[in-house]
Amino acid sequence: SYASGAAVFGALGTLDYAFEVKNASISSRPEQWTPTATQWQNPTFSGRVAIVPNEMWTLGFSASTGPYLEPEAAAELPAGRSLNQYTEVLLGEDLSFAWHHFQAWAEAYEVRFEIPGVGSAGSQAYYLEAKYKFTPQLFGAVRWNQQFFSDLPLPGGGHAPWSRDTWRLDVGPGYRFTPHTQVKIQYSIERQDADRQAWSSLVAVQLTARF
Repeated sequence: SYASGAAVFGALGTLDYAFEVKNASISSRPEQWTPTATQWQNPTFSGRVAIVPNEMWTLGFSASTGPYLEPEAAAELPAGRSLNQYTEVLLGEDLSFAWHHFQAWAEAYEVRFEIPGVGSAGSQAYYLEAKYKFTPQLFGAVRWNQQFFSDLPLPGGGHAPWSRDTWRLDVGPGYRFTPHTQVKIQYSIERQDADRQAWSSLVAVQLTARF
């Protein structure tokens, strides 16, 4: 989280840990990150623990909870309700594996928002990523991403998702010219569920130099 606050982290044998308290939720916008933006009235608490049995494997678990509405929203809440009663709760899992020239990562997140006058809105997202080094200079990577949204009640009856389910595929090779320079090419294709299937694609070229 990029908000202001304090964090502690370290390792105990094969266990890594990190805990923090911040002045804004993990979904907050940059204007809420400064120390004086929320006056520390509704902090967010987050943490992660990870098991690292050896250099090949890492298995981590994350959690976060805290109010997500901005202070200005307090005046619009139902009578007798406060910002602390409308929280964002997130759970996360991550896994990484490395063996010789092969690396793989996976992360999954489940988040739920308590929305005034509506109830709970949830979303689940995950990605699977793999990278392989074909030669000391040439490597390639592929990544699959998906996000799903729960249904919310409609004013006239019935239910509808509160946002569009989405999937995206990213693929790309990379080539390292020297220990300090490399080039990467990426192609991404994405689809969102809509009345008309919404497709989009992206091609990107990146040149990096390290000093």
